[in-house]
Amino acid sequence: MNQDKRIHVILDQKVSLIEVLNGNLILDIGGGGEGVIGLCYGERVVAIDPSKEELEEAAEGPLKVVMDSRNLLFLDNSFDIVTSFFTQMYINKADHEKVFEEIYRVLKKDGQFIMWDITIPKYNNGDKDIFVVKVKVETPLKLVETGYGVLWKNKEQSIDYYLGLGSKTGFKVINKEINDQIFKIIFSK
Repeated sequence: MNQDKRIHVILDQKVSLIEVLNGNLILDIGGGGEGVIGLCYGERVVAIDPSKEELEEAAEGPLKVVMDSRNLLFLDNSFDIVTSFFTQMYINKADHEKVFEEIYRVLKKDGQFIMWDITIPKYNNGDKDIFVVKVKVETPLKLVETGYGVLWKNKEQSIDYYLGLGSKTGFKVINKEINDQIFKIIFSK
């Protein structure tokens, strides 16, 4: 089957990263590829990704480290902010709780975990088995047009799923937003 016929695309989602993230040190989970958080905050960012190639593609500025988010090799209470920008969809669901626990561990007291992601409905077993979202990201530096996609089977997710996971981990919800199919959650330790 032609790959294009397998793709289910959600078009024209918009994210604004104009607001300022306060804090000296930001850990960006999945900071490879476009590396949007690193692009915006440069040397304040430690961008981790399990893929060296993804990190090599990311914008210059942040410290780039090949690392698995299930086993963060940082001391407890190291970061003011942890971000996850359209990353959780790439992590196996069975590992989400471990990732959240690691994020909680490396965040300073009262630190924030900010995540952006997409609502992915349950796969309907149809021919379109690749779920893709096209996103326009407004940053202080430039407009970034990008896309994120996964094999759809077993990848359903929603804001409620992550709110529950955050609560189970010990996070408090500071703010939550839904903009079309995209959601943003700000947790606090």
